[in-house]
Amino acid sequence: MRSFELSFTVAVFAAQGLIAQAPQPKMGAPLAGLTAPQMQRFVAGRVDFTHQTTVGEGLGPIFNQSACSSCHNNPVGGPGSITVTRFGYLDGKGTFDPLASLGGSLLQQLAIDVACQEIVPSAANVTATRVTTSTLGLGLIEAIADADIAANELTPPAPGISGRVHWVHELENPTGPLRAGRFGWKAQLATVLSFSGDAAQNEMGFTNRLLPTENAPNGNLALLAAWDGVADPEDGPDGNGLHFIDRITDFQRYLAAPPQTPRAGMTGEAIFNTVGCAACHVATFTTANAPALEPALRNKIIHPYSDFLVHDMGVAADFIEQGGASGQEVRTPPLWGLRNRDPLWHDGRVAGGTLETRMLGPAGIIFQHAAFGSEAAASAAAFGNLTTADQLRVVAFLDSLGRAEFDWNGDNVLDQVDLAAFRDAMGGGPFTADDPKAIFDIDQNGFVDSADLAAFATVYEVDCNGSGGTDLADVLAGLAADSNGNYIPDVCEHCQLDLGFAGGGSLLLTMCGDVMTTAGSKGTFELSAGPANAPVLVGIGIAANPHLVTATEFLVPLEPMVALVIGLATDANGGLRLPIFGGGVLPTTDWVFQAATFDGVAFDLSNAVLITVGGF
Repeated sequence: MRSFELSFTVAVFAAQGLIAQAPQPKMGAPLAGLTAPQMQRFVAGRVDFTHQTTVGEGLGPIFNQSACSSCHNNPVGGPGSITVTRFGYLDGKGTFDPLASLGGSLLQQLAIDVACQEIVPSAANVTATRVTTSTLGLGLIEAIADADIAANELTPPAPGISGRVHWVHELENPTGPLRAGRFGWKAQLATVLSFSGDAAQNEMGFTNRLLPTENAPNGNLALLAAWDGVADPEDGPDGNGLHFIDRITDFQRYLAAPPQTPRAGMTGEAIFNTVGCAACHVATFTTANAPALEPALRNKIIHPYSDFLVHDMGVAADFIEQGGASGQEVRTPPLWGLRNRDPLWHDGRVAGGTLETRMLGPAGIIFQHAAFGSEAAASAAAFGNLTTADQLRVVAFLDSLGRAEFDWNGDNVLDQVDLAAFRDAMGGGPFTADDPKAIFDIDQNGFVDSADLAAFATVYEVDCNGSGGTDLADVLAGLAADSNGNYIPDVCEHCQLDLGFAGGGSLLLTMCGDVMTTAGSKGTFELSAGPANAPVLVGIGIAANPHLVTATEFLVPLEPMVALVIGLATDANGGLRLPIFGGGVLPTTDWVFQAATFDGVAFDLSNAVLITVGGF
């Protein structure tokens, strides 16, 4: 019922033209526009993505983690801080040997028993670590046409930039046409299903229909035979014919892209473009308009800030060859979601601190781009020549990549802290995209107004009154009282003392909102669960003196009462709301309130409430 009411509220706001633009999904949320069956597949896939695989299910015998979410965890499906190790042998003539016969080039760092634990073999003279990449927006990246990725190789956007497509076969179609790789630090995978099958086998030791052969510990087939107790492939169909790799593919394909707030117009992005960063970190693609793609993925303008090409990074590379990508080539990582990423760089060498400290200074990311032989050296030098103020403007732009709209304190939770900051900003302006309060201006018209408030209501996450809907939506839809106008249901704030003593009926009285002893305080006198359209009496006394007036009903205010309010009535839902004002010039005084309704047959007395009002 409550979800219907929230949907109805949003629909009303939209119909009234109050929502100018729908908020972007937060990091870790599903794509907007999924059908109900697709949403079910997303949810079911998330369950498998977070499932801890056991040895009995086929984990190992060598592996790196037992669940996808162990690595992709910030948020679930996002980047992580876990690294894996690659190794190989590089001869003096530039030829790289991945030492596949010794278990290379990927080291599986864990094992189901110490007897089959892998080590970096002594023959290796090159080792490198790689940090977990993000899977947010993976389906949108997959939906980019190969030709659109190749266009930036064929027509480089700037002198000195020579990124290449890493053409690969799909694991699900190994004899089919080559595809533009786009996933992994070497762009070694082209589809989400390939990504899932590769990770299942190589990171979890979970063989599947794409890669049905188990990895032998350091290439030792005898150890593999001794410790691989589950028949390959270990992944198989469920009751719906779906395999584990299919279900985690559903989850990853339907993950939304990280938000960008503000969506456009920051000065820092213009500077980012001017110094040449956008030559590789290409802002915008449009996904293919292919009939086979789901509408949520088809013909969408996205802003990943990557060209998905591999580039020569000089001495800053990992020197591990993989497929057609050389040891000095690294794929341009998408920057969307950057603000939430720690550590940074392909090997995680930049870690800790703030985004600003990870970006700037001699140990920062920008400096890493200036490595000898790196294609990015010129843009890194140009950035270094900027004023400090302009460098900080670029960092502010990078901080927008992954920030949810309305998230004032940047904790990825939309709560009362953000609501308080929104109230402070509302009615203000004009704001530019560089103003911190621009995160509330979802339609970027320069002002924080009712349209932004209506949009905020659709994504606000607090339900302090336990209604099943969000508090802000409740208030805007009139489903919760808010006499003090702070968009927080009064019942979630200070409530006057409930004295109890209700009789056998259902009528409930509350008095909540501000503390009534402060100047300008407001609250709500609220009745609920009464008969519809029934007369209401309100008795007020100076003290409590509960005594039976019927066989089951207690009258609480001391008689004679100082006031008896008449002429009130419940609404069609059996409720009544009245604003109450506190403060003033009178001394602080306690009053006992109790209400009664009459349904034409009998009276129902509410509980009593002790209300403290007044105050100099």
